[in-house]
Amino acid sequence: MGRRGLTLFVAGFLSFDLAASAVFATTDAVKEEEPKYKMVSAPSEKLFIKKVASRDTLVTDMVAGVVQGFDSNVNLDSAKKSDCYTEESLDVHFKYPIISSTDALFGFNVTNVNYYKVTDANIFDGIANFDISHKFSDAISLSAGYKLDCMWYPRDSSGTFLGNEFNASLKQKINRIIHQKFSYRILIKDYAHRKVRISNSTLTSDLRRDVKNTFEHEASFYLTDVTKLKIVNQYNINDSNFQYDDYYDYGAYRAGGSLIQFLTKKLYTATAFYYQRKIYDNRPVSDRNSRQKDNLYIVSVSALYDLTKDMSVFVNYSHRENHTNEPLEKYSGYICSAGLYYSF
Repeated sequence: MGRRGLTLFVAGFLSFDLAASAVFATTDAVKEEEPKYKMVSAPSEKLFIKKVASRDTLVTDMVAGVVQGFDSNVNLDSAKKSDCYTEESLDVHFKYPIISSTDALFGFNVTNVNYYKVTDANIFDGIANFDISHKFSDAISLSAGYKLDCMWYPRDSSGTFLGNEFNASLKQKINRIIHQKFSYRILIKDYAHRKVRISNSTLTSDLRRDVKNTFEHEASFYLTDVTKLKIVNQYNINDSNFQYDDYYDYGAYRAGGSLIQFLTKKLYTATAFYYQRKIYDNRPVSDRNSRQKDNLYIVSVSALYDLTKDMSVFVNYSHRENHTNEPLEKYSGYICSAGLYYSF
């Protein structure tokens, strides 16, 4: 495996569906909630610095990690239940040349998160993916792929789902300093135990299915040899077969950026800020006078240090706040975490 063993993990850019909680205006005041759990500290970016492999060589990236953290608001609600958690992960990916300028990329990632007291938030997530990438020139490449996501909630089966994602992206190297990527993803999530509520508020035997379309533009700027700025703009459209008030149908715009700074050859930092505006198609707020609109803010700061060429440690602090016109959905909280990652 031709590479230097330097692995940069930027932890804390959280990927999760926002919590949803509203009381429907029915006789029994039925309450339906979207699962509130999320990947707590899954690295959002992995930067492998390695030597250029020959065209007939299988390149392997394997990373194992252990994280210990504290979450001040596990369920992302006004109750603010806090808890500690432990996270273990294994990431194994391969790259192999098929023909000239065309590579196959495939692998898997497994992540296990266990809370100590709020165990309904425990998750086990297994992801497998396969991609084909073709390089048209030194400046332009195109890739397309498939991802299978099996998300299991051992203590809350209503959140368990099987996700099938199809994606495509176009990368362009404008010059030595500026790179950009356009991508599109469609994710189909089939819930294993979550029943559909139709327009008259009756539960059916059908299971919930969400179809999420994502359009994204990413621009990277190498400000110096040791400083990288990334800016991301993303738009999501989620369409669910859950009919009552179109409860899970929404459009969301997400924008933000991250800055990676190498202080020494072994010590580096990462900061990030993201803002998301989510507008539900028809979900009413508690007083039913308007539809729900959310504004989510996330800021993250990380410091990372390479103990050896293969082993890195990190500490991270992430803060998130949701400002919304739905009183039940206003929340704030933070996550502190520290971990160890080993690449081999």
